[in-house]
Amino acid sequence: MSRILKYLLLGILLVPLTIVTHELGHFFAYHLFGAGNVQLHSVSVSANKETLSNFQLAIVNILGPLITYATIALAFFLTRKNYHPLWTIAALAAPIGRIVNFIYIYFRLAGYQPNPNFDEFNFSRNLGIEPLFLAVPTAILVIATFIVFIKKAWNEDKLREVGLIAVSLIAGLVVWSLIGKFIFP
Repeated sequence: MSRILKYLLLGILLVPLTIVTHELGHFFAYHLFGAGNVQLHSVSVSANKETLSNFQLAIVNILGPLITYATIALAFFLTRKNYHPLWTIAALAAPIGRIVNFIYIYFRLAGYQPNPNFDEFNFSRNLGIEPLFLAVPTAILVIATFIVFIKKAWNEDKLREVGLIAVSLIAGLVVWSLIGKFIFP
């Protein structure tokens, strides 16, 4: 199998896998707390959450990102000594959804008080914590993840490896955006 095909397949498998495992964190937390009508979608989970306390909702909201952070940590641990594109792609795919924190930080710094709907914001609001206290460290973690793993790819085969990783991530996002809604409507 050619190297580019291998990377495309890795991206097409790993990007959706990191998205679904993140969402499964929310899914199982809703079930754990007894929420009704819990449904897994391609990039979200819906549920009847009226019976849940703010603390329970905070746990539901943070469980997806915790799985994301665990994925990054596992990939870092497994590539400490030996580079492998599988773990690099997984590590870079996992925090893609966390990029929303940058948008939130930008609007807050611009003087707006947005009321978005994303995990870190909802977690903070449910616990009565200033959302920037979680958005900023999350943004730093995303930047650090990209620096560390792109550097690993660069050290492996310079621009060629970084390009293959980028192509794999884009392919995974495109494929999941096209078929994910049919698998998890």
